[in-house]
Amino acid sequence: MPNKLFLRPLAPIDASEPRFEWGIYDNSGVKVRSGDNIELAEIEQTLMQNGIEHLDLFLLWPSNAAYTTTVNIPGNQTRYIQQALPFAVEEQFAVDVESLHLCLGDKNKDGGYKVVGIDHALFGAMLDACQQFETFPLKSVYLDSDVLIRDDYTALIFLGGDNVLVQHKNGQSISLGRENLIAYMDTLFLGATEESESPDQDITLKIYIEESEQDAAQLLLAEIQQYPAVQLNVEPVAITEFELLCESFIQKLKLPTNLCQGDFRLASSSSGSWMKWRSVAAILALGLFVQLGVFVGKGIYYNQQAEHVGVVILDEYKKIVPGSKNVSLAKLPRIIKGKLNQKNQAGASDLDFMTLLGEAGFQYKKAADKTGFSFNSINYNDQRGELVMEMRASNFDQLDRLKQDIVAAGLTAKISSAVQEKGYFRGRISVGG
Repeated sequence: MPNKLFLRPLAPIDASEPRFEWGIYDNSGVKVRSGDNIELAEIEQTLMQNGIEHLDLFLLWPSNAAYTTTVNIPGNQTRYIQQALPFAVEEQFAVDVESLHLCLGDKNKDGGYKVVGIDHALFGAMLDACQQFETFPLKSVYLDSDVLIRDDYTALIFLGGDNVLVQHKNGQSISLGRENLIAYMDTLFLGATEESESPDQDITLKIYIEESEQDAAQLLLAEIQQYPAVQLNVEPVAITEFELLCESFIQKLKLPTNLCQGDFRLASSSSGSWMKWRSVAAILALGLFVQLGVFVGKGIYYNQQAEHVGVVILDEYKKIVPGSKNVSLAKLPRIIKGKLNQKNQAGASDLDFMTLLGEAGFQYKKAADKTGFSFNSINYNDQRGELVMEMRASNFDQLDRLKQDIVAAGLTAKISSAVQEKGYFRGRISVGG
């Protein structure tokens, strides 16, 4: 699985010359490389210089450049809901809806749909810029605050520098200045407490805060604790806001709304790979078809040749062996094999006692060194066609040389036993056909 390349445009977003935060993370969430305030061309050059390949590109869209809301639209068919979407959010966004790229999110427990609105021209320009990467395909685009892992908390807040990220369970995701956080939370929690049927219900907040900002944020945290029924879980982190977003993305079990919808829907990675390799696959398929045709043609040709050779062999056999009119090509191999076996058996029967003894005696007579070398007894087994000579020799080499001479003459011979006695060797040589 490829590693992941994350990009987030820096605010304010300049569509003509955008600059980015970027980071490469492996699939376990470990950062490989990162950078800040850099153009796309510089990022691509850095990756090429370091030989980094096979990356999936994800764009994290800044929440301060998007509008989020929740709307209730009757019906379950996505096509009809998307058609009604501009009319449902027209009164909730303070801009012309026709200039927005509207993204439909999942349906929540209360039956409402989360909606994200982004400037259409700006979003299109950024996608065009990211898709200029030739090596790394853009997989999807997500709202940055949406990738934070909120778990079961009412809201999740990240405090880092002058910027604050907020993700609320009602679907709102926003990025705002620290000085505006209390005013925003008043609209969330005070209004909710006054209108709620159970005002004593706890409001749980998870707050991530950069370690370098802990002292400066003490007063802000104290203000947040003044809200009725608020429970805080403050966790200092030693990483930046962007690094937390990247790590949360990898660990998040269910990814949020993909902003590449409608006019900006991206081709899937599988179809993109297929389009890239389609011509290669076509050539390979054609080559396979041609090769298969060659194999079939050769098979037909060789089969015809084999049938012709079989007919010629059968005619020649009938000429050599008169009276074999009923012999077929299928029976011919078995007939020839049987005749060869008969010949071998006949040849073996010719190696009788006298033949074996004569050859063994001849090789004994030829022996260069016969000092102390003599026959003690000779036995012949007619059933096995085997001659056994018990011999006496001055040394083992005399027995071994005689055995080798008999084998060289075309017979089989082995020393079946050899015992050293006092002053001589006693051994048996078995000779067969």
